[in-house]
Amino acid sequence: MLHEIRSRTDWRMALKETQLTPDLIYFHFSIRQEMEAKFPESPIRVFTYPEHGTKKYWFMLKDNLFIDAYCMVAHVPSTSFIADEFIECLREFRLRALGCMGSERPHLMIGKEKLVKLYSGLMKKHTSTLVAEDLCLNLFYMTRDQEQLTLQVDPKVPIGYEESEISPYEEAELVNSTWKFAKDGDIEQTATKLARLPSACIRYNGEPVAFEMLDPAGFFNNQFVFEDHRRKGLGTAVELMLAQKCIRNQMTPYKTVYRGNKIVLEHSCKSPLWSRWEENGQPVTVIFQTWTNEANDSA
Repeated sequence: MLHEIRSRTDWRMALKETQLTPDLIYFHFSIRQEMEAKFPESPIRVFTYPEHGTKKYWFMLKDNLFIDAYCMVAHVPSTSFIADEFIECLREFRLRALGCMGSERPHLMIGKEKLVKLYSGLMKKHTSTLVAEDLCLNLFYMTRDQEQLTLQVDPKVPIGYEESEISPYEEAELVNSTWKFAKDGDIEQTATKLARLPSACIRYNGEPVAFEMLDPAGFFNNQFVFEDHRRKGLGTAVELMLAQKCIRNQMTPYKTVYRGNKIVLEHSCKSPLWSRWEENGQPVTVIFQTWTNEANDSA
């Protein structure tokens, strides 16, 4: 049986147990935000297995107000992994978090490839209208040493450009219009992210030309540079600015890079500021699996 984290003592313990490991990095960020009431528009429920003793599996529902819910899964690498056991935990998680095993509620599942594949297999047996689409990514994060190095680096904004802030409500529509994955509710979600979480912006003649922000799960989100201002290092600069803000707010910087984006992937791998999540010398694939209603999508 899963244990749901409810008490203040449980939350404090969960925060401690999820730190300093990429396997649980998005759990740690979300738990901290929940404890500090930093993003009330995305309340979370966290479950662990087993109910007593050393935790093996972690499950989270991030019940976003404006957009589809996030579901996240993780396995503690120092513990044994049993596929059938994990699948039974998934069944209970769906029952308790989404109301029933066959729930047709659209959502985003995030986790390591082998875990998300097991979830996908389970979903296909119990849902009839939801269809899945996978986005395969590599995860990059900063170690404590890399955080200290990052704080010493000058973003080097070119002459004529200036570091700035995005106005959450006046400029949210502009930022959202550049997000290729934007759907219904994302303008409100973007405005709330800009208002409640760190973001970075570079302006030219007073207008925002490059920006990046955080997702409520802690991932770097929607880095964008307008075409007329590209190839000037603004993307690197705005990412560095955001990372420095996160570090100063005691948030570990982390980002995902699409495996097909070879240029950004190579740049991130070579950067002394980032570490790629790897196991046995091989990159770990993280899947963002979007479950949407087939009927609504075709309408």
